[in-house]
Amino acid sequence: MGADDRPEWDDATVASQFRLRVSFAPEAVAEAEAYAEPGPQEFAGREDRRDDLVMTIDPADARDHDDALAVRALGDGRYEVGIHIADVSWYVRDGSPLDVEARERGTSCYLPGGVIPMLPEKLSADLCSLRDGVDRLVLSVFAELDELGVLHGYRFGECVIRSRASLSYEQVQAELDGAGALPADQAESVGLLMRLARQLRRRRFAAGALALESLEVKARLDEHGNTLAMERRAHLESHELVEEFMLLANRCVGESGALRQAGVLWRVHEPPSDRKMLELDEMLRVLGLPRLGHEADPHKALQALLAMPLDEPKKRVLHRLVLRSMTRARYLERDLGHFGLATLEYLHFTSPIRRYPDLHNHRRVREWIQRRKDGAWDPTETATLAVTCSAREQDATDAEREGTKVKGLRLLAGRLGDRASGSISGLVPRGFFVELEDPPVDGFVAVSDQLDDRFELDAAGVRLTGQRTRRRFTLGDPVVVTIARVDVPARTCDLALDEGEPRRGRRAHRRQGWR
Repeated sequence: MGADDRPEWDDATVASQFRLRVSFAPEAVAEAEAYAEPGPQEFAGREDRRDDLVMTIDPADARDHDDALAVRALGDGRYEVGIHIADVSWYVRDGSPLDVEARERGTSCYLPGGVIPMLPEKLSADLCSLRDGVDRLVLSVFAELDELGVLHGYRFGECVIRSRASLSYEQVQAELDGAGALPADQAESVGLLMRLARQLRRRRFAAGALALESLEVKARLDEHGNTLAMERRAHLESHELVEEFMLLANRCVGESGALRQAGVLWRVHEPPSDRKMLELDEMLRVLGLPRLGHEADPHKALQALLAMPLDEPKKRVLHRLVLRSMTRARYLERDLGHFGLATLEYLHFTSPIRRYPDLHNHRRVREWIQRRKDGAWDPTETATLAVTCSAREQDATDAEREGTKVKGLRLLAGRLGDRASGSISGLVPRGFFVELEDPPVDGFVAVSDQLDDRFELDAAGVRLTGQRTRRRFTLGDPVVVTIARVDVPARTCDLALDEGEPRRGRRAHRRQGWR
């Protein structure tokens, strides 16, 4: 594909490494290209919501907009929220070349240099994207809520909408902070949606949902694929606004799927095992962090733990450890519940442009609206599809992490010899991994080689102790290192421990009660 020192080939290399499909079958492309802009024939029988103030809220660089929101007052303290989702199932018919291609891909994959979409661009970035000022086909969830976020009813509809505004998370956040410049009607809708979202969020956590934080790192590139910066994306309240209504729509569809015993794909997240919880508690004990206590209910125990007031470094370690103790969410043909969300009857419905399970579940919703027989009648086939979709999702997740790692290493390769600060993010007998603060990239310190000592990892896996020097290195410790060696093709970064700073850092840590 090209020389390994050419950053423009990084995405292609990662795609090849994870066997991702980067070209579409000609039959799928031809089918997508045959579709034209929707018109009166496609609108027939649909609910016309083009006069509603519908808005999309997405990242500033988003190209596919598969969800939009609208809200209106019903009187007596009730509100109708329209959660409009691109009607991908109208274009991608079951068993068609487009469907075969989408099922094989399973999901879109977002690499630093661009997206490998689940659907051809004619659909993913055009006809199925709820772009500003154009008519689009949607499947909608209309939820009736009161001022306290109580759900009083919902219904589904095949609709046509016209987005009035394509807003970014930053624009919405500025409006929420009182520094925005949105037109009055949009500002009013954003404010009302946020009030309802806060109530939904409050009720969700009261039911046991976990407030876990995990910062996303994004590579900023130039036109040649060179890394300009590695940036941590801030979590904004505007993200929570969208998140709450997407979760609400998913739960509404899930509840209907359970009532109808339909062949939907469930999103399940099983509780952590007792062994994992004991291991987590032991790691917390060794680190001197708040512990799980004697609460028998794991939801309540973890909620109380995550609510502890901690400074940012300790909070980061705590959330990392809790995340590591969790099982991996997956798709399944039967409902086992979602531990992280503390709910049963949960599935994915709101991202059919980029996830095949959502497309599968859209077909079920269309059958309910049209009062047709459930087409997903074969439980064995649904079970096989669940396994395939889970595997494709994991492949894409791993590829996205690898792509970000490569771009981070490219940046570090130009900084050999520089000193950098960071914190210990993982330990093995030979040394420890460091998550640098700036740029947020991981590297490895082979401490046993550098300090000419034999280090032992404790039973909890969170502390290294030198047998001769008695030097200790603990998960979360701040360290200062030098960028010693970077090998992009091998995906490795070797860091050298700075011998002046760590001693001062260790004394400061003891004063802060880490040990």
